[in-house]
Amino acid sequence: MNEIMEFLNKSFGIFGVTGTRVALAALIILVTFLFKRIFSILVLRHLKRITSKTDTHLDDALLDILNPPLSYLILLGGFYVATLVFGEISERMSETLDNFFHLGFVILICWLLYRSADVFSEFLQKMARRTETELDNLLAPYIGKVVKVIAIVMVFIKTAEIFLGMSVGALFGLLGGMGLTLGLVFKDIIANWFGCAVIYTDNLFREGDWVQLNDGKIIDADVEEIGLRSTKFRNFDKTVSIVPNATLASGVIKNWSRMYKRRVKINFRIDGITSEKLEAVLAGIRNILASDEGVHQEFHMVNFRQVEGNARIIRLYYFTKTINWKEHEQLRENVNLKVLRLFEKEGVDKLAYTIVDLSDDRPGEFKQSSEEEA
Repeated sequence: MNEIMEFLNKSFGIFGVTGTRVALAALIILVTFLFKRIFSILVLRHLKRITSKTDTHLDDALLDILNPPLSYLILLGGFYVATLVFGEISERMSETLDNFFHLGFVILICWLLYRSADVFSEFLQKMARRTETELDNLLAPYIGKVVKVIAIVMVFIKTAEIFLGMSVGALFGLLGGMGLTLGLVFKDIIANWFGCAVIYTDNLFREGDWVQLNDGKIIDADVEEIGLRSTKFRNFDKTVSIVPNATLASGVIKNWSRMYKRRVKINFRIDGITSEKLEAVLAGIRNILASDEGVHQEFHMVNFRQVEGNARIIRLYYFTKTINWKEHEQLRENVNLKVLRLFEKEGVDKLAYTIVDLSDDRPGEFKQSSEEEA
């Protein structure tokens, strides 16, 4: 008994506290471990039973995320209270303990952020699928990775602040300089990211669209997949072209899939036709266009444009209501047959005229359409 009293009254040189305070701190730590165990067995298990009865698995995932950090938070809190029992200790020791506890709390918070990043990203992806925009669908999977990076950076900043004595301002300045350096190194990648944002925000094109870049000098193909760094195109010969998004955002895009009607432009060169017969031919072609249900009636025209030697040039210009390639071709064929019958009716010699098609045809698309129909 005397030995116990002597221990309790003894002052320890390390902390400068009596044995009574050391024993009380040890008791607090022991109670903390017991409370942690009770918390894990009773509280968390009860919460798990409740969340298992719900329809969503989000609450189960959040509970799994919170479990380890909360348990260690209890331990950290218990150790912090135990150090308060010591009372007056050396200033250096007090500052060291405070720094370690601050670092511990920061690590726990960042650990919680890191563990919740995947669940948060999954939740954002579900929300993004409910919206009409596609940019959020593309960015949502990366949000979790950004949160993880932020959590790691926060731990790095706090650790450097404690062990290296660097201020937060100096650390941000250092990180800013590193960011500038990395920005110069990865400027092309960053430019492509912004290019992806421009594609979606300006609604330049979407997957499945037929587009031309710089009048087809770079790209004339279907959009197969829009990525964060580049866009994949399927060419008419079924090969694949991959173009950086920065190039697309800075180029001239012609989106053929956005047209609501499709153009037909044809020149007829007729030799040796009289003015009277030419008037009948013009009137007949105009009637063909006006009476055809497949021709867009918003605008079409037939004109005698010019004389070249003994030839008369007629320009036929109209739009089809359909933009589907195969249906468009069939409608053009029907109109052409009606025009040929008109020529026969008006006595235009079949050897006296030539036809020049000036329409914007898509190479290989008829073959592609036929294969899809098959």
